[in-house]
Amino acid sequence: MKQKTIALTMLLALAAASPADAQEPFVRRSVVEEFTGTWCGNCPRGIVGMQRLSEDFADRFIGIAVHTGSGEPMLIPTYPDVQNDVIPGSGAPCCIIDRVRYKFDPYSGSGQNGLFHYGIDRDFSAALSQPTEAKVELAAQWDDEFQFDVRYVVTTTFNIDSPTAPYRLMLVLTEDGLTGTTDDWRQVNYFSLDYDPSAGLSYEDDDMQFWREAPYYATGITYNHVAVNTQGIRTGIQGSITAPITAYEPQTYTATLTTLASHARKIIQDKSRLHAIAILINSETGEVVNAAKSDVRPYGTDGIRDRRQPEPAATGRAYDLQGRPLGARPQPGLYVRDGRKYVSQ
Repeated sequence: MKQKTIALTMLLALAAASPADAQEPFVRRSVVEEFTGTWCGNCPRGIVGMQRLSEDFADRFIGIAVHTGSGEPMLIPTYPDVQNDVIPGSGAPCCIIDRVRYKFDPYSGSGQNGLFHYGIDRDFSAALSQPTEAKVELAAQWDDEFQFDVRYVVTTTFNIDSPTAPYRLMLVLTEDGLTGTTDDWRQVNYFSLDYDPSAGLSYEDDDMQFWREAPYYATGITYNHVAVNTQGIRTGIQGSITAPITAYEPQTYTATLTTLASHARKIIQDKSRLHAIAILINSETGEVVNAAKSDVRPYGTDGIRDRRQPEPAATGRAYDLQGRPLGARPQPGLYVRDGRKYVSQ
């Protein structure tokens, strides 16, 4: 009885000395960056793999389809450096998970279920099983009723104390449901039985049936998780996490990501299908610590005041939204002066 009392006393003392240990562990959401293209005949299996991951893991899966290659209609120029730096010499299709598990096939993964079978889920499950020192929460909404910029409010909470902050945030804007009718939107399909029966039959899982029956040039394809704009996607945004870090003391970072960039304007089709993503990385290792995803809410849903400014004093030259200088007082409309949008009456 005396031994039991001593043991209980020690346990109670340990709990009192380490309150952080009593906290629930943070839930990890893992990020899959898939490199793909409509020109890539093997990439249909990546489309299927990403869809399966989204179905199998729901909101713990954060997918980003990075379209690359000359003539690609969904090309995003802010990502090639990431591909070359993190997975040098690799082509499409391939994917990286949390920037620590990389150069996977986006369908069969590391091949644990066999080379021609869906298996990326096993690699993704291994990523989810890793503990994380931080949670990421994200609220996103349009910065004004014109729907030009998306405002990100990212709250990060750590379960560690640290005098330094080797962490940074990366921001991504993605869109679902992209499709097109021109030739560059046709998906090249090496799995078509009409093109190569041996290749089509090698991937015999039911989820590849559509691609076995589709023609070599598959039309009417819908593309999801497509990256349309980014900020800090290579090494993170400097200063987005500040030191010192105090356990369970939230930090909030606010930024905007525009849809007016030339590549974003080219890709975006329906702003109601946009999603905001915030990714926390360890800037020393380059690994993803955690992430969050959010729909883009309508402007004003959080009670933020109208951010449109009255026409400012003429301290700088005015520009239209394409960056062209205005020589005279502009017609009524939305313009930019001194780096701020304003409405000319």
